[in-house]
Amino acid sequence: MSSPHPTTGLALRVAGLAWRPLTRQEPTIDGLDLEIPAGQKVLLTGASGSGKSTVLRALAGLLDPEDGEGRGLPAPPSRPGERGLLLQNPAHALVAVSITRDVAFGPENAALPRPQIHERARAALAAARVQLDPRRAPLDASGGQQQRIALAGSLALDPQVMLLDEPTSMLDAATAREVREAVLEAAAGSTLVLAEHRFVDWVPHMDRMIVLGARARILADGPPDQVLAEQRGLLEELGVLVADSGALDRTATAASTAQPHAEGTPQSTSTEVAALHQVTVPQRGLLSPVDLSVPAGSITVLTGPSGAGKTTVLRTLLGEMSPGSGSAHRPPRERIAAVPQDPAHSFVASTVREELLASPWADDEQLAQHLLERAGLAHVQGAQPHRLSGGEQRRLAIAAALAQQPDLLVLDEPTVGLDAARRAEVAALLREAAAEGCAVLIATHDAEIIELADRHTSLPAPAAEPPLTLPRPIPADHLNPLTLSLIGILALIGSFAVQTWQGGLLALAPTVLLAPLAVRTLRGGALRMLPVLLSAAGLAWTTALLGDAPSLSREAWLVGLKEAARITAFVAPGVLALGSVQPTPLGDAVAQHLRAPARVVAASVVALVRVSHLGRQWDILTATRVRRGLGTRRSPRLLASSTLALLIDTLRGAEQQALAMDSRGFATAQRRTWAEPSRFTRADLLGGAIAMLFLVWPLVAELVVG
Repeated sequence: MSSPHPTTGLALRVAGLAWRPLTRQEPTIDGLDLEIPAGQKVLLTGASGSGKSTVLRALAGLLDPEDGEGRGLPAPPSRPGERGLLLQNPAHALVAVSITRDVAFGPENAALPRPQIHERARAALAAARVQLDPRRAPLDASGGQQQRIALAGSLALDPQVMLLDEPTSMLDAATAREVREAVLEAAAGSTLVLAEHRFVDWVPHMDRMIVLGARARILADGPPDQVLAEQRGLLEELGVLVADSGALDRTATAASTAQPHAEGTPQSTSTEVAALHQVTVPQRGLLSPVDLSVPAGSITVLTGPSGAGKTTVLRTLLGEMSPGSGSAHRPPRERIAAVPQDPAHSFVASTVREELLASPWADDEQLAQHLLERAGLAHVQGAQPHRLSGGEQRRLAIAAALAQQPDLLVLDEPTVGLDAARRAEVAALLREAAAEGCAVLIATHDAEIIELADRHTSLPAPAAEPPLTLPRPIPADHLNPLTLSLIGILALIGSFAVQTWQGGLLALAPTVLLAPLAVRTLRGGALRMLPVLLSAAGLAWTTALLGDAPSLSREAWLVGLKEAARITAFVAPGVLALGSVQPTPLGDAVAQHLRAPARVVAASVVALVRVSHLGRQWDILTATRVRRGLGTRRSPRLLASSTLALLIDTLRGAEQQALAMDSRGFATAQRRTWAEPSRFTRADLLGGAIAMLFLVWPLVAELVVG
């Protein structure tokens, strides 16, 4: 990738670093001294919760003193692209409505010339092996695909320091190998610090291995081969490696040597608890018919390349998604438990122990205590679930699911973010559940879990990316977002001329006549207008009931009709005109033509992009609560719980997203370049005339009826 400066590594140094987040009683980092020479490639490992992610944030210069107490904090980056940080959860790193604009976000912050931004984005997408239509929304991609998109966003800045938090944790073996090669190629000459639990395949390429203990204290530091040979006992004690002397080699080679069981081959005589027969889900890109059998007393794994549809298969089996063809068989709802890819989405209680007993189908307190101990969570049973580390949250979600004693247990990537010992503990929990008769289904890339399984179904890579469904073009697409905004603003001003009910109704004529030019579908237009019409109807009713005229008299109703027409003329044109505007083009127009502050515009666009995906988060949160027996989608208690969870999830996501934006140069961007130009065309002249029509027509209407 081309760079405005020769890519050379940057030395990193912290002395006496300490950090305690405001949400914790104990420090995450306590007295860390670390020096990394320029160009060195460092492997950072340690037990789950040892502070690896926080150390990466510190090295990136992105520990905010407002979020905690610290000393010895490194200075923030001096320029966009100096240090690139890839977060553990890729969804938090995604900021735009399309993949190409998402990857361009960093180069935009660096104020690179527009042609260079496009070249950087193209090269980064190729380097990260992102093979999706660049116009696709990144949040619509699978978890593994999102991981590659987020990596591309980091690579696009051509950083001098690359700080990567488990960059291949959600990828299949083949894709992980490709991404690993891409990272090493992009890191040539740069400083690379990589936090990873599955580190074996990285070892031959790294110069140094640092092992962290509690509070990020360095317990071992040296060449990787030397640390592995001399500190084997320490690594086993920490849980970085399992005690079996052959486990390290097996972890590295299991993905390539494990042979999947042929689906349909007799492996168990157990009763079939759940099954899919010739199922397709075309709307989610699952086009090849899937047959899946999940017998009692066994562990069944579902594998396949990133984007093959594993999560879609799980949701179809759980009844959350309707198949396009085929049939699904499953136990009653109260006999099913599931763990989502993001475990925090399932949390409903205020403490860890209460979480295990939150479901009405989990009422065995002795079992709950046993599961807490088996999951290594007994010491935090009074803690708030959202304040646990990522690995602890995942173990808590699994323990809470097992506390329901289900007939069918479904898990989506249950070992992501766990060290070797914790992965072994999870595997043991799942094996115990199967031994007691539970049917366990796991979607995973984890070679060790695949090796553990009794049955294995592999989804093929999609023959081609599902076709991107673009919105139906409408005339409003040819107008600049500012022109559409002008229509709404002038219509708002013009509505003040409405003085009679006759004039108000006539003032609505342009809105009715021009609405088809801004509406893609009748249903979409109706949904957009429904709140406006309901508000107008409510205003008419209250005016007729409580106005100066006799209550509910003919005169009162006519006054109410006038107010309803006025409010509709006030709001409807803007709602219809701006309903077709995407956040990113609107931001481009506001920044380039109105010269609004670039950082304010960029942050607002990111917020609007996130708001547009709240519906998906809501569906996930309500579905997990319904599965846990906390009510139906219409029960007040479940709705209240889901609303609070959505608020918490949004706030947590906003904090992580701000960190992701700053890691891509947003914090130090004094000025920005916008990847796409915002232009006015001849169509905008017609749009301006329409805006003037909305301004003057209400006055003309009053004169006509006068």
